[in-house]
Amino acid sequence: MKQPWVAWACAAFAVGSATAAPGDSLGAKAASILQQRCLACHNEKAAMSDLRLTGREDALRGGKRGPAIKPGQASESLLFQAVAHIGKITMPPGDAKLPGEEIETLRAWIEKGAEWPRQSIALKDADWWAFHKPNRPAVPRIAGAGTSIDAFVLAKLHAAAIETAPEAGRLTLLRRACFDLHGLPPTPEQTAAVLNDKSPNAGERLIDSLLASPRYGEKWGRHWLDLVRYGDTSGFEQDPYTLEAWRYRDWVIKSFNDDKPYDRFVKEQIAADELYPDEPEARVGTGYYRVGPNRDMLFKVEDLNVIEKLTDYVDTTSQVFLGLTVGCARCHDHKFDPIPQRDFYRMQAIFAPAVNDRVYLEYNTARFYDLAANGREYKLRLIAEQIDHIQKPYRAKLRDAKIANWRPPRRLCSSLNPKRAHRSSRRWPPMWKRPSKLPMTKFEPG
Repeated sequence: MKQPWVAWACAAFAVGSATAAPGDSLGAKAASILQQRCLACHNEKAAMSDLRLTGREDALRGGKRGPAIKPGQASESLLFQAVAHIGKITMPPGDAKLPGEEIETLRAWIEKGAEWPRQSIALKDADWWAFHKPNRPAVPRIAGAGTSIDAFVLAKLHAAAIETAPEAGRLTLLRRACFDLHGLPPTPEQTAAVLNDKSPNAGERLIDSLLASPRYGEKWGRHWLDLVRYGDTSGFEQDPYTLEAWRYRDWVIKSFNDDKPYDRFVKEQIAADELYPDEPEARVGTGYYRVGPNRDMLFKVEDLNVIEKLTDYVDTTSQVFLGLTVGCARCHDHKFDPIPQRDFYRMQAIFAPAVNDRVYLEYNTARFYDLAANGREYKLRLIAEQIDHIQKPYRAKLRDAKIANWRPPRRLCSSLNPKRAHRSSRRWPPMWKRPSKLPMTKFEPG
């Protein structure tokens, strides 16, 4: 596999062109090579192996393995040995080497004294496009565009002199919509309804009906469940069942079907216990923390369990809700995103009070009991589900028979009949006219 880190570094840090201009000095050419090839890992912040290549003094000082360059002695310089792959250390990492002309430029530069440019090499201020607030662009004015999306597509097609494809037929559009929103082919009833609906807004009615179906949440909720590492079991060696995980799964499906606003959807998962403590349904969203890998049944490593669970919370939350791989900063400052290692542990501290731990008095007994109880409970639930499936039609039949044979009592009929209500009231005096005390039997001691 090719090493992609050089390309990522160039894109992330916006270091500009790799090749110096033809008229540049040897020092400027060498600086351009170092800026593109080396500074992603050996800058002021990252400084892997404590080596910084942002200035001549830093290069002469070197890192953990000694000075990076020895002016006038290219063959003895670790920097040249690494890029030429003639020493124990090879750079860039892997089998890929720098182009021959770049290696020769660095050799000649070191041999001539490794004179540094007037300004130290430094990363340019990164323009972090991912952190910019999205701006809504102006919609192109294109004839024949039914929607704003059509306008952007047609604008690109016209610019490239590409003809649009023929409009798809109703059956094709129906299949696309059903597979996209439900993940299922259209039913015969849906097909007949679409073919028989000749109104101009038939397509809109079709989409509305698909979005109103519970199948919509079941299909699209699966994508979210994949992101939040949902599982019916907890993983690791024992892989016990997460018996209540289905509650979070159904909450996600219902949220999609209810068209819950995304900000509310996020808040209920991350902090519903703090934001909505009196709303039990909202607090189900915090099951997000309990449907991933669970280390509670790994014994005698409680301290490690706590750290790994916190790490999982940070990794998953950053990837799902921030779109960032913060997990890299667990061990070192992030090389491609502005995330220092200290921020990783600051974020981890946010989740620290919410970790659920268990204390066992006797490890082996608790371990075997928990595993056996977990499997037993899961099997009992499966059996109960099968029993309910068998009994359900009979219960429904008995209920319908009782309702069919039910007759209201006479007193209820009297209360519903105004003519009989008057006579009934004379036989039954009001509560305030009845005796306040009932006669009581007195028992004498024998």
